[in-house]
Amino acid sequence: MRTQTLLLVLALSLAGCAQAPSQGCRVGFDIGSSGIRAGATTGDVQGRVSVDYLADVWADNVIDETVDATATALGELAPRHHDCTAVAGGYSAWRLAAEKGGSDKVADTLRDLQRRTGAYVFVIPQAVEGSYGYFAAKQQLGERLTTPFILDVGGGSLQFAAGHTGWGTALGQKAWRKLFCAQVKGSENPNCATNPVGARAAEQSAQVLSNELAQAKAALGTGFAVTAVSTPVVHGVHPILAYLSHDRNAIAGRVDATGFDRAALDSAIGLLADKDDAGIVQLLNGCRDGAGKPICADRFASTFVTDMLLVRSFMAGLQVTRMDVAEADITNVPGILADERAFAWIKAYPCYLARLRAQGMDAYTSDPRSCP
Repeated sequence: MRTQTLLLVLALSLAGCAQAPSQGCRVGFDIGSSGIRAGATTGDVQGRVSVDYLADVWADNVIDETVDATATALGELAPRHHDCTAVAGGYSAWRLAAEKGGSDKVADTLRDLQRRTGAYVFVIPQAVEGSYGYFAAKQQLGERLTTPFILDVGGGSLQFAAGHTGWGTALGQKAWRKLFCAQVKGSENPNCATNPVGARAAEQSAQVLSNELAQAKAALGTGFAVTAVSTPVVHGVHPILAYLSHDRNAIAGRVDATGFDRAALDSAIGLLADKDDAGIVQLLNGCRDGAGKPICADRFASTFVTDMLLVRSFMAGLQVTRMDVAEADITNVPGILADERAFAWIKAYPCYLARLRAQGMDAYTSDPRSCP
């Protein structure tokens, strides 16, 4: 299944783990769909390396071509002389590889990476990733996070997460574009020309996402308040809506400094639906507002409207009338560093790999204490 209900499965309460664990130096890696980020409890390890894991998985359902790049990046981001325990989470692309290519092959890759780098890598279920994301957002935003849920749209996954519940699906910005190309545009090219999306795009998108919307509704209910924290919405959808609303007076609905309502999103999609990439950039004044301030990057014109369609579909399906926005540099590093389950599994890593082969992604949320 592409989607899972998020259940709180951390061995500790994320709401109470603001302090870094004290059991020695720990290095954590967030291996996302587009690269690796690092951090440490000592605060002296940080950085990012770009690796396109989604393209690797999409090629043959296996993570194989990026293994060398991963091993190199892990070594560059946190050299062994730090003498820290290194733990890493593999997220959307790794889950997709386990689902499509088989957990056996993923387990072989993890065993190889551990041997080559000393890092213990786990395939993190969508459930746990959601709680990591909310934890990171709460750490960064503090009292500015006023809603019970966040919306995090990554390259390979989307999740609604709260402190103790949530829901997610393997349909982030890149994955959604690939599905839109296949189901709406009739193209097997994951980077097809999505624009113009067409007059029926909102209706078609909701139809394509109907299973995900039903599962999200069953897991989360409806009408709740949510804050979008990730780049596609904070630095894409929101500033574009603000420009169309305030500078051009071209759309209906309400857009303000802290968010927008669904009516504004619907109006903007209707305005942009018949335009190709060049036409969208022209309408957006070359991606600059009236004062010359950048509001978007024109090289991303091909995803502006599909991003809007993705957000709009979930807002409509979950009866969310307004989306707040707040910039937060979401990384799963703080979550995995605070997750005692990961460090319990390190002591039983061969057992984890065996369970990964037998149980797939559920291996991580099983009890390491029950290992021989």
